[in-house]
Amino acid sequence: MTVNVGITGHRASLLNANLVDALEPIVEEVFRALREAGSAIEADPAFPDSLDFRLHTPLASGADQIAAKSAHAVGYHVSAILPFVAEEYRNDFEGAELDEFEGALDAAHEIVALPGARSDAVGAYVHVGKALIDAADIMVAIWDGGEGNGPGGTAHVVELALESSVPVIHIAIDRDAKSITTRLLVGGKALEPVVQSLSGTDAYCTLLQDTLKGAGAAQVWLDRGEVARANSGTA
Repeated sequence: MTVNVGITGHRASLLNANLVDALEPIVEEVFRALREAGSAIEADPAFPDSLDFRLHTPLASGADQIAAKSAHAVGYHVSAILPFVAEEYRNDFEGAELDEFEGALDAAHEIVALPGARSDAVGAYVHVGKALIDAADIMVAIWDGGEGNGPGGTAHVVELALESSVPVIHIAIDRDAKSITTRLLVGGKALEPVVQSLSGTDAYCTLLQDTLKGAGAAQVWLDRGEVARANSGTA
């Protein structure tokens, strides 16, 4: 059984070196916490399957590559979903960023290139954002909470995810306070979301259980858990 995670977030031009240094351990901890919650669920003898974790990322410089690096570090399968064929997408990068993209692309376990055209670059970026949401059970957004730069940008992808009932783990960047917090968005609009706390293994376990609902044998396991809690008076 696979838990699919998508990533959206700011490109490197909006993330200074100090912010990247602060983000990397937090992003890795989010991916690790999801895996640890998966291990806690798997430890239930009644759970019918094992859980594999997969990250879907466009591998743009900045948030996408930070997520890919973190996911590799904690044992995720990394799938690159590109807006164009790789040869065309390389034109988005130059210098050191191109080298970093090549390294991230080589490290990916699989590459899916969407049929985007440079003549409609905005349409291609919107398409890849929608493809991420379609693939994802959970989205991660490395985002300052601002309105963004229109279609295909981080705010737009968060909006589309919430409209599609895909929960968003928001790694929130406060540039003025120079702080980073993590919270869960589960509905509403991108700029006025419905927010839940995301602290501790229990919160991540609840999030994973919610994503497993409707997944065949996992639903049977969840239903048994609801019955058990009701019988024990803890529902």
